[in-house]
Amino acid sequence: MKKATPYLLGGLLLLLLLALLIGGNKNDFDHRVTLNKKDKIPYGTYVAYQNLPHLFPQAKITINKKAPGYWDEAVLDYDTGRQAIIIICKDFNASNEELTELFHFAGRGNDVLISSYDLSNDAQNFFHLDLSYADAGFPVFENFSELDTLNLGLMHPPFSATYNQYTYPGRKFNSWFNAFDSSMSYLLGTSGKSKPSYIRLRVGDGNFFIHTAPLAFSNYFLLHKQNMGYYSQLLSSMDAGASTIAWDEYYLHKPQSSGQKEPSPLRVLMEQRAFRMALLTALAGLLLFVLLGIKRNQRMIPVVAAPGNDSLDFVKTIGRLYFQKRDNKNLCQKMIVYFTEHVHNHFNMATGNMDGDFITRLSQKSGCSVHTIQSITDYIHFLQEAPAVRDRQVAEFYQLLERFYKTT
Repeated sequence: MKKATPYLLGGLLLLLLLALLIGGNKNDFDHRVTLNKKDKIPYGTYVAYQNLPHLFPQAKITINKKAPGYWDEAVLDYDTGRQAIIIICKDFNASNEELTELFHFAGRGNDVLISSYDLSNDAQNFFHLDLSYADAGFPVFENFSELDTLNLGLMHPPFSATYNQYTYPGRKFNSWFNAFDSSMSYLLGTSGKSKPSYIRLRVGDGNFFIHTAPLAFSNYFLLHKQNMGYYSQLLSSMDAGASTIAWDEYYLHKPQSSGQKEPSPLRVLMEQRAFRMALLTALAGLLLFVLLGIKRNQRMIPVVAAPGNDSLDFVKTIGRLYFQKRDNKNLCQKMIVYFTEHVHNHFNMATGNMDGDFITRLSQKSGCSVHTIQSITDYIHFLQEAPAVRDRQVAEFYQLLERFYKTT
């Protein structure tokens, strides 16, 4: 035990250091991007959602969780105009069927605002767009290591020229339109100073508004300096007299398109501080166990086999000797003696009188059938009186006894 003390102390010190490193700072910045209206974390959209009644005081605010074409009438009336749906998500992976439904909805005099880092290939082809991304490859929203700066601007006109540049010291995760059809689209905003990031497409009596910086709706961005002005001006593009504003959650939770990889379950778990602490603690404990087990405390103790019971083998050997000498009478006498001793020692029964009562009691105690015990006692009576015993009779008696011994 004294030799293991340094290892135990070292292990405890290691666990303490790990706990301090992992869980010491409870005020760590939460980098998760959820864009969820219920989340008050930096990259949730609680502030944006709560301010909708102030921007649209005459509108009913609803929540949509279904695909276009399957909306509840209480959320959006498909055949009514002057409504709007706001879609804020990481990946707008709408199918052609869903895009067609949105197109018909907008054509009836409604507005559709889409703010997403990425648009599916179907969506880009549908709107005649081509996107470029601020981050190489596909976006990774769940894991941040460094901060950068998102810089957004609004065009004048139609927006105010007094203050139309907005920034914050958070993540970019924005994209821009590398190309768009200017004959059907009108530029409303930029990323940086010149990269198109907010356009309007006129559709019938309604509009599509496509925006490529969803983090502009995050709590962190809106609460930084005067950035609420960006939010209010951006939404002022929509019909101020709309009767219904639907906040969409269908595309927020819809699985990503096949071209992108969803975060692995392990990656999602590793984002949780408590899980990381538990995992590292378990690894540290395993390492400590290995270190303590490297040095053997004592030499190996050999396994000593338990002594076997050779009495039955001895009896069988003696029996073979008698059988080989053809002394059948004497052999059967020995078998009878061994049987009576076995009954006396194992079942505490007297064997002087092997009558019907003896047979019944022995059957109950041993579990052997009455028929087998009756045959054994009949053979014993016969063998004791017979002047000579044949080989066949020895074999039959032996088989009866073996059946009894195996049962008991």
